[in-house]
Amino acid sequence: MKTNYEKLRDNKMKDPEFRVKYLFAKEKLDLELMLDSIKESVNQKKSPNTIIRRINKLSRHIHNINLV
Repeated sequence: MKTNYEKLRDNKMKDPEFRVKYLFAKEKLDLELMLDSIKESVNQKKSPNTIIRRINKLSRHIHNINLV
């Protein structure tokens, strides 16, 4: 059973303008979380391999974003 929020969101997703804004906001959040993870790794002086793995993950995510 869906929550009231899920019902409202699903109904609003029928509006193309809302859908685009929602999806962009979701992607923006994902990118910000990945960047924060990299910053945290640098501040905690994690191993270069850890930082590189996180940068590569961010790079793959950006590459996989389809704006077509």
